[in-house]
Amino acid sequence: MNFRLNLKDNPRQAIMLASGIAIAMAFFYMKFLLIPQIYGAAKSFKQSNTLRSEVKTAEEEITKIDTLKKEISAYRSKIESYERMLPVEQEVPKLLETLSTMAKSSNVKIVGITPLASKQEVSPEKIYQEIPILISARSGYHELGRFLSDLEGSDRFMKVVDIGIRENKSSVKRHDVELLVLTYVLLENR
Repeated sequence: MNFRLNLKDNPRQAIMLASGIAIAMAFFYMKFLLIPQIYGAAKSFKQSNTLRSEVKTAEEEITKIDTLKKEISAYRSKIESYERMLPVEQEVPKLLETLSTMAKSSNVKIVGITPLASKQEVSPEKIYQEIPILISARSGYHELGRFLSDLEGSDRFMKVVDIGIRENKSSVKRHDVELLVLTYVLLENR
């Protein structure tokens, strides 16, 4: 078989050859240039959508910074308040002094303040311990009421769990009083 290309004499061969070259060029153009460009553009579009979403989230978080700072400040204030209300174990003598000062300001005469052994078991997961304090005093009813009000309204966690009042034979207006006050201390190294 003798195949000869004579493009001048056979315009049909010229058209077929030109069409074949055009199809081959279109194929190579699509395969090696257009499709990779489309794939790259789609990948870039997806990445830009992801970045837009991240930027939007970051902008929303940035608008909340002032609110978050205020919340942090409020939590810090609460922590400081709770730390004042829940002294550490070494502050028990200071707490006893505070009780004595409160009694004096209420015109209650303290006869004795005795921290008692706690009946509560201290377990490793507990961060505080209950400390019962027995207070023996002499006072009138109104002074005792003022003292109890000061105890309950104190900036420390304290509660009166037992009150005993007996007459004082030496003074009609003053009574012998025994109070059992529970307070709590923060256990260290927890």
